[in-house]
Parts: sequence; C-alpha cells; structure tokens
Amino acid sequence: METEESRQLVLDYLTAQGSGDGAKIAELLDEKVCWRPPAAAGLGSPTGRDQVLQAMAEAGQRFFDLSTMKSEVKWIVAEGDRVIVRQHNEAKAANGKDYSNEYVWVYLCRDGKIVEIEEHTDSQRFSEIVLG
Repeated sequence: METEESRQLVLDYLTAQGSGDGAKIAELLDEKVCWRPPAAAGLGSPTGRDQVLQAMAEAGQRFFDLSTMKSEVKWIVAEGDRVIVRQHNEAKAANGKDYSNEYVWVYLCRDGKIVEIEEHTDSQRFSEIVLG
C-alpha cells in the first residue's frame, strides 16, 4: 500500500476504536490479522479477525474500567505499508488503581486492511499497576 493509504487506514481504525465502532474495526482488519501484545499481558498472539477482536475485548474488560479509558495519539509515522503510532493511555485499572502508560503501535497494512498489530508498552509499569 502507499504511505498515505496506510496512514488513513490506521487513522480510520483509531477513530473506530475511540468511538467503540466494532463493525468498522472488523471491516478494517484482515481476516488473518495477527495481534502481538506484550508478553506481560499473557495473551499470546491471537490470529484471525474474530480471535483478535475477542481477545482485545476480553483483555480490555479484564484489565481496565473501559469507561475511564483516555487515549491520546502523540504522533504517527507512515512509510509504505507500515504505520507507527505513539500513544498515551490513561484509565482506572480493573483493580481500582490509576493507570497511565506510553504505547507504541506498529501496524502492517496490505490491500486496504490491517494485517498485523504489534503493541509495545512499559510492561513493568503495566504489571505493577494492572496485575499487581
């Protein structure tokens, strides 16, 4: 994919994610999409649109009070079929603790769909606040 097409695809995904538009999110993900969350989350690497959507929904509910989630995109860099997003997230963890952390997301796009989502964060901070 061209750089601007990839960038727009990821922006559309982030917009759908922020508004909770599950149908739009599913539309933007390839049927064989792979999500690679940090190992500390204990989620493995779900593969396939249905498995990824289910794992994301379950993880969100298990780890956070989603009604308190606030995400701020700091910057986006795109080149060809790759898009990197720097993001800050805040929420109440499911255990009641205040959570704030920095994220870097790497997206791979092909044929108008997201085929891979790689998630990076401060895993120690996540573990201490969310799992601790």
